[in-house]
Amino acid sequence: MTTRPTRRTRAREPRPLLSTRTLLILTVAAATAGIAAAFPKAAVPLTLAATVVTLLAQIVRD
Repeated sequence: MTTRPTRRTRAREPRPLLSTRTLLILTVAAATAGIAAAFPKAAVPLTLAATVVTLLAQIVRD
């Protein structure tokens, strides 16, 4: 008769509140908003650049 070793359940490690991708997107958005407020003529190109970075971050995730 063989006995199976008792299986110990390991506690799961807590997940971070925000992922690295989320922090990147929020940082880019905040920087873009700050620069756009300081230099209104640069608002449209900065918004486009922030959109591209956000889309790239989404593609990398997939």
